[in-house]
Order: sequence, then C-alpha cells, then structure tokens
Amino acid sequence: MKKVFVISNMYPSKEHLSYGIFVKNQVEQLRAQGIDTILAVNTNPNTGKVNVLKKYASWAGQVYSLFRKSKSSIGITHSHYVFPSGMFSYILKKRYGIPYVVTAHGGDINKMAKKSARIKGYTEKILQHADHIIAVGEELASDIQKDFQISKERISVMSMGIDRTVFQEPVNKKDQAASLGMDTSRVNFLFVGNIIQEKGVQELIEAFLKLEEKYPEKAALYAIGSTKNVAFSNQMKELAQKSNHIHFLEPMPQKKLAGYFQAADVFVLPSYIEGLGLVALEALACGTPVIASDVGGLHYMLQNDAGILVPPKNVGALYGELEQVIRQNGQLQVNENQIQQLLKLHDSKEIIARLTAIYEKYSD
Repeated sequence: MKKVFVISNMYPSKEHLSYGIFVKNQVEQLRAQGIDTILAVNTNPNTGKVNVLKKYASWAGQVYSLFRKSKSSIGITHSHYVFPSGMFSYILKKRYGIPYVVTAHGGDINKMAKKSARIKGYTEKILQHADHIIAVGEELASDIQKDFQISKERISVMSMGIDRTVFQEPVNKKDQAASLGMDTSRVNFLFVGNIIQEKGVQELIEAFLKLEEKYPEKAALYAIGSTKNVAFSNQMKELAQKSNHIHFLEPMPQKKLAGYFQAADVFVLPSYIEGLGLVALEALACGTPVIASDVGGLHYMLQNDAGILVPPKNVGALYGELEQVIRQNGQLQVNENQIQQLLKLHDSKEIIARLTAIYEKYSD
C-alpha cells in the first residue's frame, strides 16, 4: 500500500502535550503496524484572530510543500476534523485525484459547522466528496447522516481507540494513589480535559464544593487539563480556592496520565457535548468507574450501566451522584461485563485493523 498523508489541525508538541494527542497515538499505532505515514499537522494551539490566521497560513504551506515532495508515493489522505483539515483533502482530490478519508471528532460538526453558513457549506462539500467518513461516536454519525444527507453506508463509527498497554488496571489502586501523593483516606475524584466551560468544569467544582460542605473530610478533586481559555481557567481556579482539596494539574505524558486514572476512585466528565469522550474509556480501562453527562457518544458508551449518566449543566444532579459515591465509600455499582465488551470494541488494535482495511479499500 502507498503512504497515508495524515492532515490534522491539532497535534501535540513538547510544549502542548495533550493538543490532539489522540491523533498522534493513532499515527504511532499505524506506524507500528507497518503503515507508512506522512504528517502535515498544526501543533500551535494559540487562539485569537491574528494567531489563527498566522498558524493556519504556516500549516497550509506545510501541507502543500510536503504533498509536492511526496505526491507520487501518496495513496490516500486522512484528515482529522472535517473543517478545516478536510478542506486540504478535498482540494487534493479535486486537483490530483487523491482519495481521502475524513474523521469527524464532534466539535467540527456540533460547533464549527454551526459558526457560519460558509463553514457549513465547506463542511458539506468535504463530507459529500469524501471516499469514506469516520465518526468517533454513534450520535455524531447520526447527525452527519441527517444534517448533511450522507448515506449510512459511507460512514463508519470508530473511536480513536485506547492503548491497553498504557491504560490498564493497577496492581493496587490505593498504592498507586499514595505514590502520587493523594490522600488515600479520601475519595479521589478525577477530571481530565480542557479547562473550558463546555467541559462542565464549573458545574463540577460547584458540585464538589457542595459535597465538601457536607462531607469536609471525605473527598478530593484532581483536574488535569490545558488552559485554552485563560479568563475562564482563572475564574475556575479562584472558585476552587474555597477548598484546599481541589488540585489543578497541567497536561502530562500518557503514561503518567494513566497513573492518575489508575489512582482515582471515580472519573467525572460533565461535558455539554462529546463526540465520544475517549478519556472516559481510558478511565474504564484503568479500572476507574465513570460519572458523565448524558450527551453525545457518552450516552451510548455508558448505557447498560457501564457508567453513571447525569443531565448536563445540572449541578444538583451531579452533586447527587458524587454524594452517592461518598455514601458507598468510594464505590460505584457498574456492569463489569458491559465495560469489558466496551473496552474490547475500542481496543486500539481492533481500531487500527479496521482503519487499515478502509485505507486498502480506497487507496490509489
């Protein structure tokens, strides 16, 4: 098979470890299976109109320069995020006949496509001309079919996969918590994600503060994530100062992050929207039960008691579930058989095998 030209508007760097880390993980897994890839990626997370224009101009130059150098060896392009990444795949197909696959991650359909009629138009064009579309969750696939008139046969529902050699259950959860300096006499709740409003960070902190007011010696909260919105992040840290047991940590390498998943008693993801919610799967793979919002891919992932689902933007409902954990001494009643089926379905080895089959089917 010829090379796969991977295009992504998000990709991590040494300075920004979590920025599109799931794309890097998949690329490394593809390479481990002998799939030759060329990367044309943006590693700059800076926002603001001027910054965005600069970084995307630089990225566009990189895409076309790399393509020109390797044109004859490229059999297919794979864009992560429909717009803007998919625009390059669309143009390269139109000009050079190179087939393409595009992965929709959620925000590109639920947020980006709704920013303007022009972006929605670009999104529709990219999806209509794609040789195959991958949606990371069932609800996202359904939205693409409905909103952009794409036939079901042209879409595969496929997460980015979890590496179970990294995300696995600890030998002993309490020992792992102690090794990270956590208070093992408390129930340790964990959140992993960008510190932004859409992730439900404010609702989580408010629910935790309410919990601590009633159970002052019983719980701690760890929030690991990037500061994408400085004003909001500062506001949350100021709110969190009402407690001595809310800890904000910067993004970290995957193996170290897995240690926190292993150490936590419960993982909490109170997002407003989620294409899938891969971090919830990573928590489950580390033997940590999940409380999450009943939205997007999380609705399907945690059904049949694989986790606890709560309405989004609802501090009271979230507090109720956190309190239940305290009352049950840090335990959550979940369906272990359902979780094991889920983890098997989303194992990165299974995902890479399916993805490789798609490449082989559509590649030049």
